[in-house]
Amino acid sequence: MASNEPSQRAAKALFAALALTFVLAGLALYLLGDRLGIAPDTARLVATAFLIAGVADTLVLYFWDRIFKRRS
Repeated sequence: MASNEPSQRAAKALFAALALTFVLAGLALYLLGDRLGIAPDTARLVATAFLIAGVADTLVLYFWDRIFKRRS
C-alpha cells in the first residue's frame, strides 16, 4: 500500500494541524474573551468545545493505525 502512504501522512498532518489550531483557538478565546466582547460563560463554553475537538483530533492521531488497519 505504498500509494496510500503519502495520503495517510497528509491526513495525519492535517489532523495534527487541526488539533493544534483548536487548542490554541480555545486558549485564545478563553484568555481574550473579555477583550472580544464575549460573555465569560459563553467564552468558557466555546473554549471548552474547541479544547474537546483538539483532544478528539489528538486521540484520532494516537489510535490512527488501529482505526485504519493496514491490509497485507
